[in-house]
Amino acid sequence: MKNKLIMALMVLSGAFMASCSDDDGSIRFSSGDNYAVYTIACDKANAWQHFIVSSTEDWTVETSEPWIHLARTSYKATETVGMFKVSEFFGYNSRTGVIRIKCGDQVISITVIQMGSPNVKFASNSYQITNKNTSFLSDISTNANLVANIEYVDRNGDDETLIATPGEPWLSCVVVDGSGVNKKQLAVTAAANPNETPRYARIVVKDVQSTTSDTIHLEQLEKDVFRIATDGDQSADTYVLSSYEQAVASFVIDKNLDYKEEISVDWIHNNSTKYSRETLSYTIDESSEYLTRTGTITLKAEGQEDIVFTVSQPGHPLFTFYVSTAKNEIFDVAGVDCDGNAKQKVKYWTNFADFKVTSNNEWLHIINDPDSPTDPIIDGKGYDGQTTAICFSIDQNKLDARSGSVTVVSTTNPELNKTLNVLQKEFTAKAAISSETRTMFLGYDDNWDPLYIVDDETAHPNFEYESIEWTSSDDEVATIDADGKIALLDTNKVDDQKKMIPVTLTATITLKPGYKVTTLEKTCKLTVAAVALVSKDNQEIKSYELDTNDEQLIDTMLTIRATNFEVQGATWSVKSIPDPKEPGKFVNIIKTNTVELDTKKRCIIEAVYGDGIETPLNPGGTTTASVEIQTGNDKLEKITLTTVATVVPQNPL
Repeated sequence: MKNKLIMALMVLSGAFMASCSDDDGSIRFSSGDNYAVYTIACDKANAWQHFIVSSTEDWTVETSEPWIHLARTSYKATETVGMFKVSEFFGYNSRTGVIRIKCGDQVISITVIQMGSPNVKFASNSYQITNKNTSFLSDISTNANLVANIEYVDRNGDDETLIATPGEPWLSCVVVDGSGVNKKQLAVTAAANPNETPRYARIVVKDVQSTTSDTIHLEQLEKDVFRIATDGDQSADTYVLSSYEQAVASFVIDKNLDYKEEISVDWIHNNSTKYSRETLSYTIDESSEYLTRTGTITLKAEGQEDIVFTVSQPGHPLFTFYVSTAKNEIFDVAGVDCDGNAKQKVKYWTNFADFKVTSNNEWLHIINDPDSPTDPIIDGKGYDGQTTAICFSIDQNKLDARSGSVTVVSTTNPELNKTLNVLQKEFTAKAAISSETRTMFLGYDDNWDPLYIVDDETAHPNFEYESIEWTSSDDEVATIDADGKIALLDTNKVDDQKKMIPVTLTATITLKPGYKVTTLEKTCKLTVAAVALVSKDNQEIKSYELDTNDEQLIDTMLTIRATNFEVQGATWSVKSIPDPKEPGKFVNIIKTNTVELDTKKRCIIEAVYGDGIETPLNPGGTTTASVEIQTGNDKLEKITLTTVATVVPQNPL
């Protein structure tokens, strides 16, 4: 059965009618439904087609196309019907072939066009699209008129389940022409995904005149997520290791975008595969340091806040004794030297707590220190990671130097034990007399406290004694009794030369048995001092006379005489004589003139009558001259000396 021409080709049967030469015969299409072009639909494959010819001679049929199959290739002149068929065709483009009919030199042709199958084919059937507002084109190979339909689905593995169209559809599409014949494109637009989960859809493109179609499947990524995971097996943003040894730290993040990683230290190493949603794993090198160290891991994603993880690793177990300089420089110390039995305190630093402090000698005793909260020790134990102190007491050493030690014992690792050596120096008696020098003033300080034995620092000697015997280097000047009380003898009976020599008071101390020394001597230098008012000729003045009637007695000069001490200062004063007839009124004035010489040792005193007004004759009277002396002595700071002056009455004119 002949097909009608798809392309409205003209029937050209007349054009193909021809005749052979008289020698060769003639051939032509016979009347009927012969066409110069046969258009055969793809569903007519393997169906025989026929054509009718009229020939005066035998004729042949040939083709060069392998998909055109001829029933026969030669016919008798009396035969008028030729037949052919085409193979199945699965392409979407048509194909064309030619059948040639020959009679002698004359040829007539039939053009055979086989149409392709209706076809729709996407270049890719699966797309993963960004979570942002986006548009893209998908190429389609097709020979059909197309229509597109959007379907929203849920996905479980490879299975998709159709769901209702969202209230606000997030996809749109349209079919547009492509770059060539049988080429089209699907233009797709997607809105940004506001969710933290992916969403899915498929677009079906089909032939409008058949059931032929193809489908693309779309997955839109969830919105940008870059944060520490909020569920599941999650660690915090800080990882604190429990040991200085090598370890693995893990952090969990939620993310759906690439990121860069920065590690602040070289002892943290990434074990993870980057750019995939997973638990990040890092190897932490063993620490050889003794202080806790801290490193950071920073994850950076464009447009997102950095994620920072902190790794803190304790230091290698360490216990060290140390001394610190004024510059806060710390030096290890292996031991201490000490005297006596005072409580000792040695600073140490540790970064572990499983230890105890023990004494290795019976004369060393570990003690608490309740008076010093900044150096805590409880039952011989310190605090993890703190600077504190070991406190221990030392029994008194009475003999030669001796050595011992205190050990910090780790309860888990004996290799960490630390020993502090203690050297106690040989016994040295520490004692002194309460006053090593004294000055005693005749007539003024007979009641001083007695001398006694003291330690330089503690007010008690560092030993026990049996007895103390006191002696004086000059019993004629001073003696001292068994209680250390000083007694001055009558120095008026001692010549002046002896008075100028200090007396040595000696305490001979006998220690109790067991000490390295048996006796100890301590001394006090005693000086006997005296002070008096004297005249110009160095004679002591108890009283004196002022007489305006006698030019030789109108004034006098008093001088301080100091023996065995230096006068630190002197303040003079002289009282005026009151009028015996009119109380409260002075009838004459005693005028003083202090000479600034030898720290005010001298004073000139002169009698002057009247007060600038005519007065009756003065009957005379008495007054007192006094001076306050600063001695500079710790026991007797001031001494006041006085003398009486008699003023002779003025003679009448």
